[in-house]
Amino acid sequence: MNVLTGSRQEQILTLLLDAPSGLCIDELAAALGISRNAVKQHLAGLEKDQLIREAAWNSTGGRPSRSYGLTEAGRNRLPKQYAWFSTLLLDQLRNELGEAGLRRLMWRTGENLAETLAPRFAGKSLAERTAALVELMQSLGYHANLEDDTGQIRAINCVYHDMAQRHPELCEFDRALIATLLERPIEQTACMAKQDCTCRFKCLAPPD
Repeated sequence: MNVLTGSRQEQILTLLLDAPSGLCIDELAAALGISRNAVKQHLAGLEKDQLIREAAWNSTGGRPSRSYGLTEAGRNRLPKQYAWFSTLLLDQLRNELGEAGLRRLMWRTGENLAETLAPRFAGKSLAERTAALVELMQSLGYHANLEDDTGQIRAINCVYHDMAQRHPELCEFDRALIATLLERPIEQTACMAKQDCTCRFKCLAPPD
């Protein structure tokens, strides 16, 4: 049995993770040491958030009982180690490719993503592409905006801050994505991975 930590709802999710066929209210109440009514209240909240689902109705000769199991969203709510694994992977890539090779890989990755997004930017002016890019960065969690006074794109959240501090080559991904979608060379004038307060990207004139 898993050691139960966190809130009651987190504990319920952990118990259900360890019970693929589901658990009923009585089983959850016994495992948690709380009343059936308390369990029902927590289950109602988890069901509303679509983290659990009704698994089956069981009957052992008495009143039928409803079992609950995890949804995919419920499984994803439990702790994951994506950043840890990503850091291991980046360490290995830098060992095999070197810093310059990893930088080129990150640039190509940004370009490849931009190519998949290109139809959303086709036929737009530079101002329209910039606005669409800021909207895209917002949706990805960068908390980006276009500064009125400088015309630069400003992001106040680095979506892989800890990893970028260890692997600054990651910033090539952002630069490639922005440059490719704007169809202009860009200069990064500030970088949170280098202890700046924000990341800023300046669009440059196309080369002659």
